[in-house]
Amino acid sequence: MAELLGEEELRILASLEKGLTVKSIARAAGLPYSRVLRRLEELSGRFVLRLLPRFGELGLVPTATLSRVDAGPPPFTTLRIRAGGVEEYRVHIGLVPAPYLERFSRDAAGEVALRGLELAYWSPLSASQRSVDLGDERLLALPEEQKPAGRAPDRVDLALLSYKIGHPFMKLSEAYLRAMSSGGWLPEVSRQALAYHYRRHVKPRLVGLRAYPLDPDEPLQLVYLEGWRAPAAARAASVLLPGFIFALIDRGRALVLAQLDSRQRIELYRVVRGLRVGMPLGELLAEDVEAYQLRLWEAEERRSWTYTWTGVRVKKPFFP
Repeated sequence: MAELLGEEELRILASLEKGLTVKSIARAAGLPYSRVLRRLEELSGRFVLRLLPRFGELGLVPTATLSRVDAGPPPFTTLRIRAGGVEEYRVHIGLVPAPYLERFSRDAAGEVALRGLELAYWSPLSASQRSVDLGDERLLALPEEQKPAGRAPDRVDLALLSYKIGHPFMKLSEAYLRAMSSGGWLPEVSRQALAYHYRRHVKPRLVGLRAYPLDPDEPLQLVYLEGWRAPAAARAASVLLPGFIFALIDRGRALVLAQLDSRQRIELYRVVRGLRVGMPLGELLAEDVEAYQLRLWEAEERRSWTYTWTGVRVKKPFFP
């Protein structure tokens, strides 16, 4: 799917990281606003577009656990996957406040737990990239430890983020109205105040936009990588494999989610062998996927996080 992109579409997708609005994306791509808007509407059928915050500044840590025990989704779960291979696993992926990481893993009966010290997404380079230098120092660098913020943002900021993350071009007023109508107390706020909150508190915490291909008719593949070069293997996969979606990268381990054809699977195994990375669970195929949207503001109390279930089932999988 990602391999069939035209030059103009690739320019637009490559420009997502440089802008948060259609206007700024058009400027970075060097294309007219109307054409970029039309192309983004066309691409939305094949790609998921989302905002990427600096989660650490929100006090949140992208997290994944894998277990052979069938446990229910703990608070802050965004994806619960029943995946099969040689054995069956339950995979929980979430955005978890730092003080509750151990509790999340315990509640998910996690046998393997990863923190998202680094997140890798599909890259437009994968449409044309044919090789990667597996000895490149930047590729082999260890992900950096980060200390998450101790305080949670206020409720208005979290309400805007909860909807803008998955709907990056949604108007602020619409995002806040959806939050108010979905449950949990929120104050009445004017449009001017919403714009102020977004400009002063939300926008500075955003890295930019990301996109990833997602075919609802194809199963998700999950690959757990282990070894000190596991981060490098996940990074290489993101720029080599058009079917790559997302990876959670920790020190010495990584979890890759993708939809790969046979040729791309051969390339993935070539990278894994070249870097001498382990795949102790083999390849897992998602047999059932539960996706949740987090109403983050409902877990905030006096600028602190509470361990509270705020998830609402949605149709489209969300990757942190």
